[in-house]
Amino acid sequence: MTERKTDPPRPAPPRAAGTGHHRLSPDEYEIKIRWEKARRVIEVTSIGVKFEFNSGLKVGVMYPITLNAPGVSVATTLEVSRCQLVVASGRFFLVEGRFFPYVE
Repeated sequence: MTERKTDPPRPAPPRAAGTGHHRLSPDEYEIKIRWEKARRVIEVTSIGVKFEFNSGLKVGVMYPITLNAPGVSVATTLEVSRCQLVVASGRFFLVEGRFFPYVE
């Protein structure tokens, strides 16, 4: 009697460490404050964001913000906690802020 060969098992789809979701990289995000887009997104967390912006934002002021990424679209308020002028390969501002109301 001859042996029957079966198909090899299919590989599982790629996943992040057991969560079932992959973590988005900062360059997959797009941030808009009012109608102006951020130059580059550096970091996004559940409580805030860090990005480069063409114009200065006032520290302590709350701005309407739209955050878009593949499968994600959030409109919320950002309270600016830091805005630093950077003069390297152009002139821009490094902005850090927390989403309002705070969720921790």
